Amino acid sequence: MLPTLRELCRSLGDDLAPVGPGDVPAVEVTAVHVSELADPAVFLDGGELLLTTGLGFQPSVLWFGAYVQRLASRGVAGLAVGLGPVHAQVPPALAEAAARAGLPLLVVPPPTPFLAISRHYWSMLARAGQRELAEMLSAHRSLVAASLGAAPVPAVLRRLAIAIDGWAAHLAPDGRPRSVWPAGRRGTARDLQGAVRRLHAVGAPTSLSLPLGDDDVVVQPISDGSWLLGYLAVGHARPLPRPAQQLAMIAVSLLTVESVNAGRLRLAARKSESVVLDLLRHGETTAARRAAQSLGPSLPDRVRVAALSVAEPDEALLLLDGLAGSAEHVILAGRCDGACVLLLRDAAGGAQWLGSLVAAVPGARAVLAAAAGLGHVPDWLRRAQSALPDAVPGTVTDFGWHQAPAPLDTPELHAWAERTLEALDGDEELAATVAAVLRRRSELDASRELGVHRHTVRNRVARAESLLNVTLDDPDTRSELWLALRLTGRALRAPYVMCSVRHVG
Repeated sequence: MLPTLRELCRSLGDDLAPVGPGDVPAVEVTAVHVSELADPAVFLDGGELLLTTGLGFQPSVLWFGAYVQRLASRGVAGLAVGLGPVHAQVPPALAEAAARAGLPLLVVPPPTPFLAISRHYWSMLARAGQRELAEMLSAHRSLVAASLGAAPVPAVLRRLAIAIDGWAAHLAPDGRPRSVWPAGRRGTARDLQGAVRRLHAVGAPTSLSLPLGDDDVVVQPISDGSWLLGYLAVGHARPLPRPAQQLAMIAVSLLTVESVNAGRLRLAARKSESVVLDLLRHGETTAARRAAQSLGPSLPDRVRVAALSVAEPDEALLLLDGLAGSAEHVILAGRCDGACVLLLRDAAGGAQWLGSLVAAVPGARAVLAAAAGLGHVPDWLRRAQSALPDAVPGTVTDFGWHQAPAPLDTPELHAWAERTLEALDGDEELAATVAAVLRRRSELDASRELGVHRHTVRNRVARAESLLNVTLDDPDTRSELWLALRLTGRALRAPYVMCSVRHVG
């Protein structure tokens, strides 16, 4: 906040007055410099108020023209001639040359010393600096207070936009506007999406400055050092003032803290969803339904399973919350065996939405299974994860349309399966043993899988046959039981190991 030449003249009164009529321009003064050189321009940086007594002036129209032109080309804010010691009045040739060049010309009347002009300027600069510091501290405090509210992101954007007299936007990692203040600038923020996507493709988070319409815009990444959480964009009518950039950096720090904390909460919620997915992976459909209800979402009868391979699974899970269409398609999301697993609704556009997620995460690839009942989730998930290594990065492999189990997946068939196994009276140990025997085709192999003695397996099978009033020697019975176990999610469950058994002989 530099003092302007107009402010300096007004505060000094008659001690610094313009030559001729008209207002003094409101150009910023970077310094006050005294020189009697015939060519002081080489010692100036631009923006100075040059004071001189005219000791080195030459009484020539050409000389004054060249002198003034050198000062104007250097960007001098103004030229002030001290009257008295050398010149009683401003030389007319100098006044004409200054008027032609557009250089503000002023006079310092006697007995005002140049030192008084310099001291007054630096005093104004100090007061302006103190005022700027006070305003920055006030804006800083208001930003911090806004970040502690119930809705920190919109509140921080609003305070920031007001403080810089411009606009501010919170952008997703792919450049989509999440929140904009004022709301009328959402279209402007949306125009940044292409530039932000190119910036994101660079890899490491970096900032960006660019002109946008009549505004100067600065885009700063919001990152915890490992993951890109989004961007903050601020715009102001050209040129963007320096305090605006400083306040933007403060806002970035506050939004980073808020985003990291919110991300931790979201990842904690995803871990709970991972538990539900793990239950489904092991065929525990009933338990998964109950667990899902405690988290909020209810599990529909038909779903689609997607497996996602990414370098940073947590980063992909965080990105879900800001991706358009996530709420419409995603039921559960979590991690299973190192991969991201998504349980999607059987709705139109699921593959396209998954493609947008893959495009937003560099190097990602996904496999999407056909729609099926919850009982088929273990099988589809296993196939999807097996197909991931062969998937092409940046693509979604959609499989299962030619082998979808939909014809067998009906409510009537599920009801039949429940009735068939009802006689087991919910004994999961018996159901798991029967499934292992049918899967392994021998009691010995089943005992090794279950980790129990083969006599234990034989006793359990005999008990199950008694309760079901069947014999596993009948191939039709074996087929019906296997189908019932598959439909109820018990066939693919790997049961716990009760003990280690050593077979002798």
